[in-house]
Amino acid sequence: MGDRDPVLSSCLAAGTDTYCARRSFLVGGLTALAAAAWPEAALRAAEMTEADTSAAARLDATRLLPLNELTAETRRKIMAVVEGPTIFRRMPKKSIDCDPEMYLFLIRNPEVVVNIWQVMGVANMTADRLGPFAWKGKDGTGTECDVELVYGTDELHVLYSDGFYEGPLLRSKITGRAVIVLRSGFASGENGRPNIGNRLDLFLQLDNAGIDLVARTLSPWVGKVADSNFNESCKFASKLSQTAEQNAAGMQRLAAKLTSCEQPIRDEFARVSAGVEQRAALRNVAGAQPPRRG
Repeated sequence: MGDRDPVLSSCLAAGTDTYCARRSFLVGGLTALAAAAWPEAALRAAEMTEADTSAAARLDATRLLPLNELTAETRRKIMAVVEGPTIFRRMPKKSIDCDPEMYLFLIRNPEVVVNIWQVMGVANMTADRLGPFAWKGKDGTGTECDVELVYGTDELHVLYSDGFYEGPLLRSKITGRAVIVLRSGFASGENGRPNIGNRLDLFLQLDNAGIDLVARTLSPWVGKVADSNFNESCKFASKLSQTAEQNAAGMQRLAAKLTSCEQPIRDEFARVSAGVEQRAALRNVAGAQPPRRG
């Protein structure tokens, strides 16, 4: 890579594995747009080291869906996947050091992450914004998906994806849909640093002939790359946030290079990055103050 910008070098250290994992995950039938998060109380609990594909986990994930707050059409297409998934997987949860505003920005603007990879020279995938809450994703190796954020709060995000894979790994074109349920909880860790615990539930539905055989063949593989993708995505978000703390000027230069993103999105990324640096500086000042005496 010819560009020796320290911000890009820092991102590259965490970004290459993340990109490879995400590209593989796309072959499973959806665009992995962001990490999910665990409720605040669970931040004090031990990390779950294994994924959960049990009926109990699937029922719990289903109960999380804010069905009463969705339109009738959105409920219909969401439940068509949730009630009959080919594959269900609750990813191992993971806690990360990341600024909450940066974290939420990356969830809701996945084209920024993809454009950063493009600037780094490690991505041939694309994520094009179709509307305020919709994107079209291509992984460059045969997968195309339309992705919609159908519900979003700081604590909960629900995404719906519809797409296909047609490439060298499988003999025939595979179409499918996915529902991603993301939970978010935020707390202060050591020295007041922000701590975000992560969780993601995936419902994946494939609808081609011989689906049972495809499911048995793909499920372990999709599970492995999904878990890896989730872990690496969390690490990348954390690294980007920490880079914003340490090199505010470099993040502004990076924002200017994101030419595949709309100008308002680039401006917002620059603003969020500056805010990360400012909040970190305030924490450092507060941490340097001697404790007050009663």
